[in-house]
Amino acid sequence: MKRSFAWSRKGERAAVVAPKTRSKSTTILGATSPKVIINSRVQRSRVTAAPKNQKPNGSNKKANNSRTGTVTGHYFSFIASTLDILDKNEQFKNSHLVMDNAPNHTNDDIQKYTEKRGYGYIYLPSYSPELNPIEQFWSVCKSKLKREELFSEETLTLRTGISCNSILLSDLEGFCRYSRSKFEDCLKSLPL
Repeated sequence: MKRSFAWSRKGERAAVVAPKTRSKSTTILGATSPKVIINSRVQRSRVTAAPKNQKPNGSNKKANNSRTGTVTGHYFSFIASTLDILDKNEQFKNSHLVMDNAPNHTNDDIQKYTEKRGYGYIYLPSYSPELNPIEQFWSVCKSKLKREELFSEETLTLRTGISCNSILLSDLEGFCRYSRSKFEDCLKSLPL
């Protein structure tokens, strides 16, 4: 974390040297319903080599590598596996997927694929996490995940699965009730 303040001698400017680090990002994808956790996946960023015809820019001549997080292909794969799970359960036929407006969620191929499989999709307005039950789900999962330190023999994927599985059915129903109540506030133009 970068410091927000610093001390200096009287009459001198404070100089703060903060190391520049680039940490690995980890994305957790998930799909829930009021009755069950449908699917979850941990996606870690990977270092990929830059294309051979691309030259490193002048400010960073050291490496031709770049980090990639969750891209549309990863999300498409997640949606496909989620729809495979939904197909196995009659109760989910003709369901809708609720997604935010992240660029990899709104890809035309994902929309076409979802419709082709017989499901609908709903995109929520920008900056409206209260309307998406998965946001409350991840909030609870993250708090459970952060309670204890990760041990070297444990993996983030394992601990994420444990924290996801510790969510109660009543919690899932509560997340959906909360989001539904915020929809009503949104329709009445009340502040969220």
